[in-house]
Amino acid sequence: MIEKVKGLSICGRCFSKKTNLAFFPNDNDRIAIVYGKNGSGKSTISDGFSQIASGEDTEELSASLIDRADNEIGLVPESKIFVFNEKYIDENVKIDADGLGTIILLGGQVDLQADIDRYTALLAAAQEEHDVAQTALESFGNKNNPLSPDYHFARIKKVLQGDWATTDAAIKGNKINSKVTEEVVREIGGLSVSETKEQLQQKFDETKALLDKVADVTTSYPVPIGGVEFTDGFERVICDLLAKLVEKPVLTERESMILSMIQSGRQSIVEAAKNDFSDGATTVCPYCFREIDDEYRRSLINSINKVLNKDVDEHKAELRAISFPGFGQDYSHFTDLDAGLVKEIQEQIENCQKLIEQYKATIQLKLNSIYNPVNMAPIGLENSIQQLNVLLSKLESKRQEFVDAIQRRKAILRDLLLINKKIAHLQIGQAYRDYLKQQREMRAAEAKLQTKQKEVNETSEHLKALELQKSNVGLAIENINNALDYVFFSHGRLSIELKNDKYYLKSNGNDVKPKSVSLGERNIIALCYFFTQILSNQDIGRLYQDEELVVIDDPISSFDFENKVGISSFLRYQTHKIIKGNAKSKILFLTHDLSTFSDLQKIADEMEKSFKKQKLGVSIKGRAFELQGRTLSDPIKSINEYRDLLNMIFSYAMGNTEGLSLVIGNSMRRALEAFSTFIYGTGIAEVSFDPKVVKSLGNHSRYFENLMYRLVLHGESHFETRVYALQDDLSFYRFISEEEKQRTCKEVLCFMYCLNPDHIESHIPDAIREIQKWMADISTNEEFDIKDNPQKRIIHLYDIPLSAGLGEDILDSDTPFVEYETDIEDGDFALHVSGDSMEPEIPDGSIVFVKKQSEIADGISGAFFLNGEVYCKKLLHKDGEVFLCSNNAKYKPIEIHDGDTLIVYGKIVKVLC
Repeated sequence: MIEKVKGLSICGRCFSKKTNLAFFPNDNDRIAIVYGKNGSGKSTISDGFSQIASGEDTEELSASLIDRADNEIGLVPESKIFVFNEKYIDENVKIDADGLGTIILLGGQVDLQADIDRYTALLAAAQEEHDVAQTALESFGNKNNPLSPDYHFARIKKVLQGDWATTDAAIKGNKINSKVTEEVVREIGGLSVSETKEQLQQKFDETKALLDKVADVTTSYPVPIGGVEFTDGFERVICDLLAKLVEKPVLTERESMILSMIQSGRQSIVEAAKNDFSDGATTVCPYCFREIDDEYRRSLINSINKVLNKDVDEHKAELRAISFPGFGQDYSHFTDLDAGLVKEIQEQIENCQKLIEQYKATIQLKLNSIYNPVNMAPIGLENSIQQLNVLLSKLESKRQEFVDAIQRRKAILRDLLLINKKIAHLQIGQAYRDYLKQQREMRAAEAKLQTKQKEVNETSEHLKALELQKSNVGLAIENINNALDYVFFSHGRLSIELKNDKYYLKSNGNDVKPKSVSLGERNIIALCYFFTQILSNQDIGRLYQDEELVVIDDPISSFDFENKVGISSFLRYQTHKIIKGNAKSKILFLTHDLSTFSDLQKIADEMEKSFKKQKLGVSIKGRAFELQGRTLSDPIKSINEYRDLLNMIFSYAMGNTEGLSLVIGNSMRRALEAFSTFIYGTGIAEVSFDPKVVKSLGNHSRYFENLMYRLVLHGESHFETRVYALQDDLSFYRFISEEEKQRTCKEVLCFMYCLNPDHIESHIPDAIREIQKWMADISTNEEFDIKDNPQKRIIHLYDIPLSAGLGEDILDSDTPFVEYETDIEDGDFALHVSGDSMEPEIPDGSIVFVKKQSEIADGISGAFFLNGEVYCKKLLHKDGEVFLCSNNAKYKPIEIHDGDTLIVYGKIVKVLC
């Protein structure tokens, strides 16, 4: 099937439309060599063949094989396509390192290594995150660190060991203070308290007093305390009776006189007289001592009775029937229950009694003047009695509580203990909240550490599994090493050795450092592996006999220059084996290097002649093309033109300037542009900055970068856009002397020779000896070295000094400063130190450089803000307390209390005396 293949039909990327490329237009065309500049489409062509070989299509590129009638043909199973290009190298060869040396990864190992590299990076990241999480968790375990729950537990414990523990023990009757355990802390801290501390303290005192009374079993209050009973509205009844009007009878003169006496308040005299004259034994008037007879006596009694009629008697009876509540009970023995309340009751009773006496006096006044109404409003006796009853009810409640308390002493004890805990809850409130917060953060840190540990474990296990898979990949190491010996013309110059399930790269039997393995050496290994892979799964007696199409993109130009002869020889050997092994097999070479193109042409020509001479029965023909404008054409013209340019430049440099003065500048640019584009895929202006170019220029890189390009090649013309333009010379080179132009020609050839000596030798071999002489005059990099002067930087030096003694006002945005020039790299700002507390480390009057940070370790000098002042001190955590300490022993540590504001400004990194 391969014998039918004329070429490739391709569309995509740089091939904007479907294009047919005939690499093997005739029956005997077995070797095709294509020269093309970078960007001409060579990589796209090799990728097209790769897609056909793998059977995988992509949206950006479509490709198919075509026969001589330009019909598309499919790839049959017995025919194979093998493609060697940069993609193949990246996918099949990787240089890595371990502790024993350089590892070489081939074929399937590369994909595995990509996964291994990814999981190695993941493991490193996971381990780093694990270490960060572990460090964060460790800070929670330092009881001297405010981040630690133990730090806040110590604060809580210290508070509870005071009032709560003492009171709790006293309530329980213990001589030793109660222990403060974690369970106690959680119980007290977890209480829900709505009362204020003052309310709780009052409740505690009352309950404690009740408990003390209950403890005295001799005290007893068996009789309930009742209220004062009274009829609602009785005050209104009294007032109505006092205001009642008794009608006066029609009276004689004597009866009027009697009534007048009654109205004047002498009713008692009238009633006494009635009693006296009602006695039949009375014969003499007890008032005037005049003798009286029975008729007079009866007449007088009738007159009195007329005045003191039945209505009067009834009204008097009503007034005398008025009764008031009694207050005879003594409440003084209830003083122990509540002395204040008992006093209030007694005062209220006295108030009620005063009101009653006022009513009684008014009633007596009415009795003494029965016909005179007394008009008065209620004076508040009922309300006073009601108030008294409220007080009596309270006293009864306390009596009942006391009686109940005797029966529930244990319950009172529990209440008292609870009140004590509630008071303690308020005392430790903030500290307990800090304790819970840090516990939550610590648990979160523990969970995060567990998660990170799980990630580390899982990633590590997966990485081990990948390493195990990599160790199982087998290779024909002997064949690869034989190929390497062939390329280097030396046994063991570069070899692969299997050890510990890994393939180590050796040079003359010694381990090779990864950085010592050049890109060219990597590509040589890839090429050797490529041809070894072609022979995989073939019987030893049928090697190279399978039908195959081999595509090789840039087989020599991507290798180190000193190995090109070996590579060319190796390619010649493999080409001969493939072409001779199967009469249908074909090889396609793609290159952007003219010297490589020429070498491959020689291989094809030699092989064509060899096959004819040996009469092997196999006819082959080699074809050479230039890929230009997305089409294949005859390459001879371009190659010869480039060679002519180089010969012209050399001739001018040797002094043959006649007729060339106006065109030599443009010729140099065209040659350099072609050289840089062909070899490096970049223009003149960029080539001397290319890292690969700089490395190849070695100790002359600065000369070519800073002198030649700046002086000679500065201009707007580039070979890519104005290859044949001559006007640049008229505008630039007419001002340069012939000697300068000749020197520049020498430098251009030296530049190209320094980068690719084989390339120059293949095109102008007669010039090599002269060019080598010129190279001796090229300046080295050391002659261009410029000593760098370190740059100083400006930071703020604040005028207000940092206190190293008793403290200064805090720095704020209005604090004046000066710009301070320094070459000290660390430190964000500087401050004056005032005071000797940090001597001898930080003398009085020195300047300190402060690096901003929000945390600082114990024992490190730093700048701190504390309650409106700034200090230069050292931080210390000890026994749950925090201190700012001095170096000078005469200064006591400053203790940080709850509620203080402490801020770390930063660490002192430099002291200038």
